[in-house]
Formats: sequence, C-alpha cells, structure tokens
Amino acid sequence: MELLSNTSDTIIACSSGNNSNSAISIIRFSGLNFCPELNTFFSIDTTTLKPRYAHYCNLSFNNKIYDDVIMTFFPGPNSYNGQDILEVSVHGNRLSVDRIIRLFVDNSSIRLAEPGEFSFRALKNKKLTLNQVEGLDLLLNASSIFSLDQGFSLLSGKLKSSFLKLNESYLRHRSSLELGFDFLDDIGEEQFSEHFSSSFNDLKSIITQLYKQVSGISTNLIKPEVALFGLPNAGKSTLFNKILVDDRAIVSSTPGTTRDYISEDFLIDNNTFTLLDTAGLRETSDSIEKSGIDRAITLTKNSFYKILIINPFDFTAKDIDFFKSFQFDLIVFTHSDFEGYDASVSKVKSLFAPIGPKKVGSIEPGISAPIGPLQNGPIEPIYCNLTDHNSTLEGVNNICSQVSAKYLKLLSFDPILIERHRDTIHRLHSLFEIYSSEVELNSDLAIISSELNIVGHCISELIGIISPDDVLHNIFDNFCIGK
Repeated sequence: MELLSNTSDTIIACSSGNNSNSAISIIRFSGLNFCPELNTFFSIDTTTLKPRYAHYCNLSFNNKIYDDVIMTFFPGPNSYNGQDILEVSVHGNRLSVDRIIRLFVDNSSIRLAEPGEFSFRALKNKKLTLNQVEGLDLLLNASSIFSLDQGFSLLSGKLKSSFLKLNESYLRHRSSLELGFDFLDDIGEEQFSEHFSSSFNDLKSIITQLYKQVSGISTNLIKPEVALFGLPNAGKSTLFNKILVDDRAIVSSTPGTTRDYISEDFLIDNNTFTLLDTAGLRETSDSIEKSGIDRAITLTKNSFYKILIINPFDFTAKDIDFFKSFQFDLIVFTHSDFEGYDASVSKVKSLFAPIGPKKVGSIEPGISAPIGPLQNGPIEPIYCNLTDHNSTLEGVNNICSQVSAKYLKLLSFDPILIERHRDTIHRLHSLFEIYSSEVELNSDLAIISSELNIVGHCISELIGIISPDDVLHNIFDNFCIGK
C-alpha cells in the first residue's frame, strides 16, 4: 500500500466481504464532501441525507436502475475514520456488487480503495491508535477464540490498558528523574531517592510482567504450525492425510515422493493450526529434493509443535544426533503390524533416552499410539484405509489432544500474539536492564537520563506513538480492501 497516497480522494470498496453471494453486501465510500458528486447515481438528494439514518432509494445511471438500496451517511469528523462515510447496502450477488463498484469508478472521480485504506485514514485522523489498528487486524484475521479475544482487547480492553499503564509509569519515572535535575536542592536527596526508587520499581514491575507474556514464544501463535518430520517413507504423508481426513498428500512407496512441503489448515477445539507435511530427510544429489529438505529443516525448527515420524525398522543410531537437536514434542512410531515391532521401538527409544525430561514445557518427546498400515507391505502403502483401524484413530486423537494441550498451556500465561509487540517488548526488556545497571552503578544523572530516553523511545514504538513506515506497510497490506 502506498502510504503517501492522497487521503482526501474519495474511495470505494465492498466492506462486507465479496468472496461469495449473500443476501446483503455493504459498499462503503469515504472522502471529503463527496456527496454532491453522487447525486447522479441515486434517486434522492445525497446532500440532504440525515446522518445515521437509513434512506431507501434507487441506484441508477443513464436511466437504468441497477439496484434498490439502503444508504446510511456518517459525516466526519464523527465517523469511523474522521471523514465523511457513506454505506450503501445492496443485494449481495457478487456480479451485481462488482458491477456497481465499477459503475462509480468508471463514471466519477471515485477510485478503488487500497487494502486497509479506510483504517489507515482512521489512524491518520487519530480515530485509532496503531495498537488499535493492529488489534483490528488480529480481530478480523483471528483463527482462534484467543486471537479473537486479544484482538478485541487491543481495541478496547486489557492489553490496551497494560500498554497505557506502561506509558504512564514511564512518564512518572521520567518526571521523578527530572526532579533530580531541576529541584534537587528544594526536595532534598532523601525525598528524591524515595520518588525515584518507587517509580523505578513500578516501571520495572510492568516491564517484567509484559516480558513474561512474550518469554519462550518463538513461533507464530496466531495460526501455529504443526510439522511432521522424519526419514523418507516413515509415514508422514499417511499421518498428514489421516489428521485432515482427506487424501491431500500423495502416498507412495517410492522414497522422495514429497519433495517440497504441503500445508493445510485444520481445527482442534475451534483453534486453527497449520499442518505441514515435509520432505523426507536423506542424502540426495537431486537439487530440487535437496532444496525441499532444507526447507523442511527450517520449517520444523520454527514450528510451534514438532512431530517426528519414525519407522522403527528403518531408523539407526547414525540418525539420532541430528534428530535429537530438534527437541521434538512428540514421536510417532509407525508400522506396528510388522513382526518385531516392539523390539524395534524399544531400540529406538533407547537412542533417545539421553535427552532426559524437560524442566519447562513439553521437552521430552511423547510417544504416540502406533499408526502403521493395516497390512504388511510398502513402508508408505499406496492404499491404506486407516479410518477402520481403531488403534490408529486413538493415536491420531491423542496427537491432536497433545497439540491442543501445549497450545492451551501457553495461552494460560496470557501470551502476546502480535510479532511486533513481542519483538519490541524483548528489546524494551534488554534496554531496561542496561538502564538498571546504570542506576545501580550510581552513574551521573545525565547518563541515567540518556539511557532512560532510549527506553522511552522503545515504549513509544510499542504503544504506537512512533509508527515506522515499514510497520504500517506490514499491517495494512494484511487488511481486506473494504476495511
């Protein structure tokens, strides 16, 4: 999105979604005093519309009626984005909606809105803060109830209050330091020290609490990725299809069938996860397959939940050091119908034994119920109806339950989901530690003040007072056109 585009232009977009037919769609206009230009298109005088009232009329052009519509006018500055806004409810057939929008674009000075441009104008006109815009983005694109709640919280609730509380605490501490510069002789060393220490501890407490909400989060929790990883023909694609209840991935006994990753969304307890079927790890001279393997390694390392799929008959000690470095959340053994399965599984488990239990979170891999093929045959059978295999159903349900359990455990710590917030809070915590060191060393007030200014700049970024252009691009490019 071009952030320097003329925000006084009149823009138009479908704001109710235009991906499928519906009973009603809302076409939204925004700009400065654009109503006179619309008189050509409506059967009533748009300059006399009563604000925030519904008006029924015909939408027509050159004596042709295009639709019967309901118009609602929201004059600026008391509107969503501070400009005049007109919302026109039309019948929701996609062809009709597109035709109406094109009618205005082709026969007036009105142009199509860019992604997020309505909300960008709200930010420019101080109707929304940057954090509220980010909350709106999270709310509109939420894939879980928690994301939905946190998006709304940024708009109007707890998280927004936490950021405002942080800023207020910083300003109090900044003021206490200024007292030392300007009025130390008047208030005395003891009273200055008391005010300074009290405000310092309050600011430290708030920063520490925010840091706890981002600590240990290295992956995207808005739509967490679950990676299936392992050697070729271990059963990754079979499990991938089983979890999705769909033959999405090609299953073959030929090694290297999956040369790049495949991803699909799936639901567990109303939370959306992205399931990744990755290329089997092996030495290869094929440049395309090698590229897929490199991508599989990167994806797995960055995934929220890592599942190692093992065929216990095809896993040796030479593989163990590499796989142990991933710290998998779960290990799934396949091929349970083969003779000698239990002994082979025990041998592989003994190779993982030195990992030891984790102290925090799910560190030692869990062991899932077996999922292998129904009958002896290829490592990844071309035909395999796992639905009728009770132990497989139990195993898949167990996998989904463990993924959900880890996600819900993280949510219990009230994590902050938006990546910009997490990165900024990590940086804020580091900067505050540097500042604290200067305070403990009883440095010169000028040095302390300089370090505190750096902390304050970071807080301004967090709460949205400072809005770098690249941050705005990332936010609004993710918006739908009509928002």
